Amino acid sequence: MSFARPEVFWALLLLPLIAAVLLGVYRRGKNDLLRLGGAWRASPLLSIYLLKSFFQSLFLLVAFFGLVVAWAGPAWGTRTVAENQDGLDVALVFDVSWSMTATDVPPNRLGQGIEAARFLVRTFPHTQFSLVAFKGQARTLTPLTTDTDFLNNWLNELSPSVATGPGSDLEAGLREGLRSLDTPTNHQKAVILFSDGEARGGDTVAAARTLAAHGVSLFAFGLGTDAGSTIPEGKSALVDDFGFTVITRRNSGLLRAITDETGGVYYPSANRENLSDLQERLVSLANPASRGGVKLEAVQQYPLFLNLALLSLFACLVIRILPWRKLF
Repeated sequence: MSFARPEVFWALLLLPLIAAVLLGVYRRGKNDLLRLGGAWRASPLLSIYLLKSFFQSLFLLVAFFGLVVAWAGPAWGTRTVAENQDGLDVALVFDVSWSMTATDVPPNRLGQGIEAARFLVRTFPHTQFSLVAFKGQARTLTPLTTDTDFLNNWLNELSPSVATGPGSDLEAGLREGLRSLDTPTNHQKAVILFSDGEARGGDTVAAARTLAAHGVSLFAFGLGTDAGSTIPEGKSALVDDFGFTVITRRNSGLLRAITDETGGVYYPSANRENLSDLQERLVSLANPASRGGVKLEAVQQYPLFLNLALLSLFACLVIRILPWRKLF
């Protein structure tokens, strides 16, 4: 047996006080009865009055006890019920490192990811989305929300300047995405990663396994090309410390590996076909009928005690109203 609100049992300490009040009422009533009925009728009147007072008081105390126990929320036994997971929470996790400004896909890698995110936000207007951006460090730009205008405003602001730290720490981005989904809702949860897969720090596979352990599906769009591209820097291209032009390439192998860890899907581009496939998968995740989940829950027993209290109050009322032996 368990109780949802065990602290209310302190109210049972009032039982002796209530009993004392009822005893005082009985004594006053007895004196009034003797004064009104006279000594010649004292014996039959007092016998009936004693019985009626006793049972009235008993049922009142039982009613109070039943109400307190019902208020405490007793539960025992278990039953199998369908688990309500209707709904979907999605974290949009964006790599905003400088390599995402490469133009090997139009308009650039980051821009293509933003357009894909806009499509998803538009397609799922009742889904809660969070927005996370990362470079060397990750930050949540918007918590879970269904406010599409708010989300689109932040998507407009996405650039390397919205996150700090050098490099591209995919692990930090995934873990921040998971944190942004940490809410008490019983919705299914998913992370959608927009990145070229160039990880410059952290253990990305370990982060993906953490997502899987929390039941979060990971979908990733690999933005860029395997051939690669230069990284714009002003009117020229970025060079390394030795003066060589930096070439950035999509790392499809890593992105595929981390999505496989969670049972998700890797998409090598954010084209219409891949977006349609992701749309179908997200609809399936959000549909509880497709999951058929069940859970065990405690059986609430408060109606038993509530009914006991109501029946006791009814009995008390009947005893008070109905005359005994046609006297009172």
